[in-house]
Amino acid sequence: MTYTEPATAARTIRPGGPEDTDRLCGLLAEAFQDDPLTAWILPDPVERAAALPAFFRVFVDLSLAHGGVLVGGDFAAALLYLSPAGWEEAQERDEDVQRRLAEAVGSGTAALFTILAMQAAHHPSEEPQYYASFGAVRPGEQQGGWMTGMLSLLVARADAEGVPTYVEASSPGGYAVSLRNGFAPLGTEIRLPDGPVLRPMWRPARRSGA
Repeated sequence: MTYTEPATAARTIRPGGPEDTDRLCGLLAEAFQDDPLTAWILPDPVERAAALPAFFRVFVDLSLAHGGVLVGGDFAAALLYLSPAGWEEAQERDEDVQRRLAEAVGSGTAALFTILAMQAAHHPSEEPQYYASFGAVRPGEQQGGWMTGMLSLLVARADAEGVPTYVEASSPGGYAVSLRNGFAPLGTEIRLPDGPVLRPMWRPARRSGA
């Protein structure tokens, strides 16, 4: 998978707002319909298609309230993230978040909670960080450099605040984009039982010009 230079996409990337919620959920659901991670949670494609909009609404709501959302073009792509303070606030709402997620995925609840527990066990806690939780590109838009552009904007913000950034790459393309934005593998991979692999990655804050 190839990507254009960050500046190409970054010119048309903007912050998302509450008015974008429905379209963001639709974009994320479409982009992740055939993703190995969501297929592991909900193997039946019909059930998965019905569940994903409500599933992603939980994460869109969290990001809008406790971090941020970047939107590329006319909803060609989106990146959800939590700020350092937002991560702590989201943890305080964990019981409510898990309830909403269970309602969304139904029969996939046990699988989802397995993923969440494994992610929590790997999530770095030594220092505050930005956390990029989900990145999505609409099918047919993968060559536009959207993920590269959005991630570069996020790490630029983190650098300006002197804060590191954490991601979990779930695809070869996401892994490559993260490497190009200065991330490096962190700890061991998250290997789901008979399922896909998540690759924790960390990017320390950089000084201007470093």
